Amino acid sequence: MIKLIVSDMDGTLLNEQMEISDANASAIKRAQNEGIHFAIATGRDFPSASPIVNKHGIVCPLILSNGAEFFNTDGDKLYNRGLEKNMVRNILSILSTEDTLHTELVTTNGLYTVDKSGRINMVASLLTDINPDITFEEARELAHEKITDINLHQVDSFDAVLEDDRVIILKVTTHSMKGKEVLTPIKVELNNTIPHLAVTASSTSNLEINHEKATKGIAVAQLAKTLGLKADEVMTIGDNINDVSMLEWADYSVAMENAAPEAKAAANYSTSSNAHNGVAEVISRVLSGSMDKKAANF
Repeated sequence: MIKLIVSDMDGTLLNEQMEISDANASAIKRAQNEGIHFAIATGRDFPSASPIVNKHGIVCPLILSNGAEFFNTDGDKLYNRGLEKNMVRNILSILSTEDTLHTELVTTNGLYTVDKSGRINMVASLLTDINPDITFEEARELAHEKITDINLHQVDSFDAVLEDDRVIILKVTTHSMKGKEVLTPIKVELNNTIPHLAVTASSTSNLEINHEKATKGIAVAQLAKTLGLKADEVMTIGDNINDVSMLEWADYSVAMENAAPEAKAAANYSTSSNAHNGVAEVISRVLSGSMDKKAANF
């Protein structure tokens, strides 16, 4: 019996407008009213995740920055699992060898970039990757609208952030319009050169670099343990490579129709796309007792 449902946000819970649909919000609340716990596990940080969830009155734990932060239902931060500053220096050194990259530091004090305009293209690429029905120009317009919703700092260099002991670096993200052609060899070099990293992605055009202990799978397992639940009582829902660890951990793992091949391979079940309320669909199957009747079929 499923007692905990954990959903990713972008490409999963959020539609092509980067919003939670009324259908998805209603399904989550129905599950909670039935006594099922619900949580979010996302690559987003608190300022970019919390307002979207709060807009619909959804009260739940938030696993953020791929598992680097955890906030309880009261909005209290229970832990950080950041990268050591020397690790970040080594990461940035490798990334600096490719001049097509847009890189950001995700920290406990917001996001840092040396090129704010580059973020527009980064978010637009992510949106078109996970929402193929929208054009790049439409995605750029949406990304431009949303940039004011985040705590973004433009700096001349990352040196001041690296030297500030008050700031914990939760994640390094990097993006290339050339996609895997550029990113795959960089991922290989990161994994071969720097120990204790978890290098994932939330689209074909980015890499997300965390400490190895900061993964969604580890965070979901820890949340389940605090609730007295095992993997066979947990359902996880996702669409991309940074979701694979939690899809592999839970017995009930669900990939979206729009999911990356790696996520589909890790999942035991499937549901409709994020543009067609796939989260609501699979929650409805849980509540109706028909979850076991539709295994993954991609």
